[in-house]
Amino acid sequence: MMQRTLVLIKPDGVQRGLVGDIIKRFERKGLKLVAMRLRQIEQELAEKHYAVHRDRDFYRGLVSFITSGPVVAMVLEGPDAVRQVRNLVGATSPAEAVPGTVRGDMAADLRLNLIHASDAPETAAEEIGNFFDDDEILSYSRTADEWISSSGE
Repeated sequence: MMQRTLVLIKPDGVQRGLVGDIIKRFERKGLKLVAMRLRQIEQELAEKHYAVHRDRDFYRGLVSFITSGPVVAMVLEGPDAVRQVRNLVGATSPAEAVPGTVRGDMAADLRLNLIHASDAPETAAEEIGNFFDDDEILSYSRTADEWISSSGE
């Protein structure tokens, strides 16, 4: 099933110059980039984005970190995109992320774990809506699509 999912390359990924390397992994997998922007996340959006963690000790740190520098926000599309992106990103803790994943190869610290990826299709839809207007998300065909997925979409 074709899905869309939100990915944020966090301030540490932008500051370390890893944006291109991270995007390359998604493109190599066959996921299609349908929206992208470099932006500074404001406090209100950060609090909304991390609202599920509001009652946890680390909530303030998450909000502070995601607002500390620019992020690259993007929407990726592909078959079972949420699960595929999560598999490419790796476990939340870099110490538990296997080699070959973004976090397993490039991150060393739980707080500085480089990337956010939506955890479910419903979450993805909500998060995409928080970061992009509908008219900012493109629909287009690539000639390679028929060689990436047999779904015919």
